[in-house]
Amino acid sequence: MYKIDDLVMYRNIGVCKVTGIVEREIIDSVGEYYTLKPVHDERSTIFVNVDNKRVMMRYLLSADEVKNIVDGLDEIEEYSCDNDRERDAHLKELINSGDTKSWVQAIKGLYRRKMDRQKKGKDLSQQEERLFRTAEKLFFSEISCTLGIPMEQVGDYISEKLEAVQ
Repeated sequence: MYKIDDLVMYRNIGVCKVTGIVEREIIDSVGEYYTLKPVHDERSTIFVNVDNKRVMMRYLLSADEVKNIVDGLDEIEEYSCDNDRERDAHLKELINSGDTKSWVQAIKGLYRRKMDRQKKGKDLSQQEERLFRTAEKLFFSEISCTLGIPMEQVGDYISEKLEAVQ
């Protein structure tokens, strides 16, 4: 069970702080709920049933785990698929998995697709663009909160790490 002040990754929202554990009645059902505040969107409040095991919620990775992922970005395979429907479905699975390396696979695959399409004078579909932004937000959010880097500086942090490897 999570405790007040724990930082967690929550679904497609990103890093949230557990600000309370309260008893609530939602749709004729009384139960205990976590009160979550998204770290990068203070205006929102999310209530998650403590007993709901189907919701993707987990602790943040450690600083060492995040650094290892960033240092090994070149080694993580990008996801690609030529079938639009299959690609979108699998990208959703990667993003919804809550797995940081899966987010990187999605980001890398969509970035490559974006570059390939730009060469042809085309853009990503709206769905692909939304999936790309979601995966990037989740990945950057975890790096930001785990390593204490402002969200707007995470891209530069990753670029510096990639340049140091090459």
